[in-house]
Amino acid sequence: MKRLGTLLQKGYTLGEALEFLRLQFSGKVKDAIGEAIRALEEGDSFYRVIRRFRFDPLCAVFAYYGETHGQLPESLITAGEMLERKYGQQAKFRHLLAYPVLLFAMTVGVFFILQTRILPQFVLLYENFRVKPNRLILFYLWLNGHYPQIFLAVCLLFSVLLPLFFKWGKNVSPFERQKWLAKLPGIGPFLMLWKTYYFSFHLSQLLKNGFSLHESLMVIRSDPEKKYLRETIDRIHRVLFSGKSLPDGVREIPFWLPELAAVIEHGQLAGRLDMELESFSLHCLERFYERVERLLKFVQPLMFSLIALWIVLLYVSILSPTFEMINRL
Repeated sequence: MKRLGTLLQKGYTLGEALEFLRLQFSGKVKDAIGEAIRALEEGDSFYRVIRRFRFDPLCAVFAYYGETHGQLPESLITAGEMLERKYGQQAKFRHLLAYPVLLFAMTVGVFFILQTRILPQFVLLYENFRVKPNRLILFYLWLNGHYPQIFLAVCLLFSVLLPLFFKWGKNVSPFERQKWLAKLPGIGPFLMLWKTYYFSFHLSQLLKNGFSLHESLMVIRSDPEKKYLRETIDRIHRVLFSGKSLPDGVREIPFWLPELAAVIEHGQLAGRLDMELESFSLHCLERFYERVERLLKFVQPLMFSLIALWIVLLYVSILSPTFEMINRL
């Protein structure tokens, strides 16, 4: 995406840029670019071509808005940069989790051996010395004897909850789903930052390229990737038709940051709404990535702590009755 956007900025047409990129690839990628060129020649929009070949949804979104407001090169470069950042963070997340997951797998293996081989021997030893096992060992023994029942109970729970969840999802509007997700602890703040960025950035780009505020809102309302925006813009329009201002309408949307209304109000008063929205959207994006970074730094120590606690409990549960037996000798 980034290379394609750069070529378009240098004056290549979309067909020429794709043809040039096609020369640099082989195999399936080359064939896919060839099909994309043919689809464009037949009159398909670039957005539809992107959707057809199942690119990352982020590419489709920026292609749609780029074609709409006439800044396709800049939109593709932005999408490419965001994808690079996204994949970089995914790689960092996998790297951070690699060692804890390996340690967790080894601990599960040790736990299985303990449950099936070692623990029964200790229980027999405790019985011979008339030492009562502690509650943790009794819990492990209970787990060991009820694996099938626990597995069936979990499967039954999922078989009941999943259909109910999907049924609820079908009966609730996309707007209500986003409203519910924004209230969830943990992921809610992430979603609010991302959705605020999404709306404010694309609105700023449309305004910057000569669209009126009403036209910009209608373009966003027609966003094929985000169905919830249709009801969102309709709610804002109802507020506007009642005689209130755009900031008042934005305040009615529960999954956008409250600061967005203040930014719009200040931007309208200063006559720089497009610039202030763009600046605010980039600020939201930076805050989003900062939160992701903090989450990544928190996950690994948390996993290490939980695994360490589990191992310590295993040892304590076995050794405490053993010390009691030694004291009796």
